[in-house]
Amino acid sequence: MKSILHFNGTQRAVQSKDWHSEIISGGYRAVIFDCDGTLVESSETHFQSFNGALQAQGHQMDRGWYYARTGLNRLAILTAFSTQTAPGLDIARAARDSIKTFIELSSVVTPIADTKYLVDALKSSHQLAVGTNAEVEVATASLQAVDQLQYFKTIVSISDGLAAKPAPDIFLEATKRLGFLHAETLVIEDSPEGVKAAIAAGLDVIQLLLD
Repeated sequence: MKSILHFNGTQRAVQSKDWHSEIISGGYRAVIFDCDGTLVESSETHFQSFNGALQAQGHQMDRGWYYARTGLNRLAILTAFSTQTAPGLDIARAARDSIKTFIELSSVVTPIADTKYLVDALKSSHQLAVGTNAEVEVATASLQAVDQLQYFKTIVSISDGLAAKPAPDIFLEATKRLGFLHAETLVIEDSPEGVKAAIAAGLDVIQLLLD
């Protein structure tokens, strides 16, 4: 997998086969992973859960519209959908219903091979965390589905009452919980919002370039 390492204001290409050596040579002692699109492939499952919740209120979400917004948090997606398509949408109900449906469907979520390999390589030597715009119960269900939950010291999420990415709050809190200096902590992310959040938090970040 291709990726870009954002380091101290610079950028350079890095192949996934070199991630582990970059982490060791860079002196990183802790790694914060995004969840959806980084650790797990869950976009279609999220789309189905959103659509099921919206259909219960008489609405339909276009797949392309959703896929253009996968880096956003649930309330941001539903608010945008309501503003553009469904002014009378009960957003709180749609959020609850979509979370419930996602958890019910989560067994079909699959791991992303290159980051799974990296977690396996780091789990005994580094402190690992998840920092996600998803709710904690959604992230937990995804990680359980791919048998990776046990490798992460903590999950920091929108459920903690923190501002969603691209605000830096989730990554700042994850860094605090892991207990290492910013210079010793690396973020692995796929979305532009997540990369912006990591940089705003003063952290180096590997940005996945997914096909």
